[in-house]
Amino acid sequence: MKQAYPKILLLAFISIFSFSCEEKEDPVPTPSFYPDLSTFVDRFVAEAKARGLTLDLSAVDIAYVDEIKFADGTIPCGAGWTIHPNTGKRTILISKSVGCGWATLSDLKREQLFFHEIGHAFLNRTHDNSSLCDGTPVTLMNSMVYANSDYDAEPAKKEYYLDELFDRLAANEECINFGQNWDTNPTFIKHQTGVGTWNFSDSKGTMSGSRSPADALVISSISDKTSTETGYWYSQLEMPNIPEGAKVTLRTKVSSIGLTGPGAAIGLRLYDTELQNTGALTKQSIVVSTEASPISGVLDKVTLEVSIPNFTRKTTYMIPFAVMMPGTQGEAIFEDFEIVVEV
Repeated sequence: MKQAYPKILLLAFISIFSFSCEEKEDPVPTPSFYPDLSTFVDRFVAEAKARGLTLDLSAVDIAYVDEIKFADGTIPCGAGWTIHPNTGKRTILISKSVGCGWATLSDLKREQLFFHEIGHAFLNRTHDNSSLCDGTPVTLMNSMVYANSDYDAEPAKKEYYLDELFDRLAANEECINFGQNWDTNPTFIKHQTGVGTWNFSDSKGTMSGSRSPADALVISSISDKTSTETGYWYSQLEMPNIPEGAKVTLRTKVSSIGLTGPGAAIGLRLYDTELQNTGALTKQSIVVSTEASPISGVLDKVTLEVSIPNFTRKTTYMIPFAVMMPGTQGEAIFEDFEIVVEV
């Protein structure tokens, strides 16, 4: 049964509530569950301006969605695309899924996550899980950004993360944990360890790629077909955690019972980004290769190497190559394929 309250009590309650509101000098507004995302865009532009950058994000698609689901089944809470697979545009999506908890996050935590996605979509940044010597992430682009509580812990740390977001070289002012002693262990990557994913380009079907029993990289010509382009193995290594100014060397040993024609070679390419008004562009910054002087004939673990004398942390990714030159017949085996670092 519904209970009837005297009108005078109701009026008294309203009067008390109104009085309380009037007495409050600095009311704290309840933050919106889903604030306009342009708020965070404006903050990003302002942070860029404070660092001497003038940016225009007007062409970036930005929206809330009920859920984000990738083709591999992953369900992230935010996503940023440099090129969206459907629209071809720079795109940032924020999930309203209850499991993501956006509606309950603090304003600074929302800013942190949104800036992470801007890093993907506008700055062409990929995930970087390296850490500083104190154990905290090197960058806001860490894949565990939801667990990073340093951005909103102290102003100096937030300032560092913003500096690094716009310029990776900001990390050089900090103590970086490289995960190894380069003097005693100079190997950054060795193919046999299984680090990274290797792919093969088959020169329009005129060459084949395989792995030896020892997991070496093998390139073979195909009978009755003449290649007009290189066949090559390659691996893309993103955000390499290598010290500024280090010498980086790609090295391998090549064997063959007999190559005819130009022969085999190796190469190493580095890429970085150039931030422009409407977004970052990824460009090749350095390429070193032995393709100008490939080796051929009977080969027994002949060493090939190329070096970059002065590595920079502006590098966003590097690609090592094992190459068979156009017009080559036979099979080449690339063993002990590795990248070593000297500091």
